[in-house]
Amino acid sequence: MRKKYATYVGILGFALGGAGPLFAADLTALRKIELGRWDIRAKDARDGGRTMCISDPAVLTQLAHAGLSCSRFVISSTTDDVVVHYSCPAMGSGQTEIRIETPRLLQIETQGMLRQTPFQMRYEARRIGDCSLNKK
Repeated sequence: MRKKYATYVGILGFALGGAGPLFAADLTALRKIELGRWDIRAKDARDGGRTMCISDPAVLTQLAHAGLSCSRFVISSTTDDVVVHYSCPAMGSGQTEIRIETPRLLQIETQGMLRQTPFQMRYEARRIGDCSLNKK
């Protein structure tokens, strides 16, 4: 993972605030991401990928700990790149870099510990359309 620490954000209240909106730290790059259905493919072959409906781009910061309530700390934030460290009680922690190539194409690198097992993954995420509701 590249180490770009151009802008440090050390807001203790934010770091302890749990999985609240990351936009409080002025993460300009995440604001550029188009909402909708995304195809997230691992570049490292072991993960077959997934399709997600993204209504809050902050979920991309913790793909290995999806759905968990984790505290987050923004390490750096530029117009096209963010680095976030997060910690999930009893489940591990991670650090994720999201690089915005276009509002519909992202490069994501994440590494950390999940249930006492180290992980390191690289993903390419592409917006593939709008989220659809199942109508009965």
